[in-house]
Amino acid sequence: MIKGVSEISEQAAGNIQNVAASAEEQNAAMEEVSASAEALSRMAQELRETISKFKV
Repeated sequence: MIKGVSEISEQAAGNIQNVAASAEEQNAAMEEVSASAEALSRMAQELRETISKFKV
């Protein structure tokens, strides 16, 4: 019985490590998305400023 509990504990610890690693990867991906969104926003602002110089 103790061996079974130990095996379950080890599996749970492994699963927790996998979840933590996945969370770190997701966080890194979200930071990339955020940085890309900020860059896109700056580019859009620059484009608006450039276009505003033209008269139609």
